Amino acid sequence: MNADRFQCDVQPSRSARALNVTLYVLGTVWLLSLEWPEDWAWGKAPLLILMLLECGRNERRLRQRTGRLGLDEQGDWHWHEKRWQLARQADWLPFGVLLTLRNQQGTRWRLWLMMDNLPPYAWRSLRACCFLRYRDASR
Repeated sequence: MNADRFQCDVQPSRSARALNVTLYVLGTVWLLSLEWPEDWAWGKAPLLILMLLECGRNERRLRQRTGRLGLDEQGDWHWHEKRWQLARQADWLPFGVLLTLRNQQGTRWRLWLMMDNLPPYAWRSLRACCFLRYRDASR
């Protein structure tokens, strides 16, 4: 039995959800402000409906990013009761990290962990585990 080096409960990111809605609102305002020929004016309604559906789809995808995330001693990630390997090195930004995970069946899952997804202690622990692992791998 391996002890987890990192473990936390991931919640939907408030900042990612706010950014999603903000971008779609700005896109909608831009679309409505465009001058369209009269023959094409009917095309705005279907585009607005498609944008609303896409915003809802993205919102649903953001809410799916919940659950227990763990990293064990062998470097395997545990997410949604499955074992995952990093498909590529994690991409770090000051406010988030992109984990590209792949399971044994070849399924890939891209998981953006934003700073506000995790409690502060979990964010520091994640950064420490990942940076320590990359430093050890480069030796």
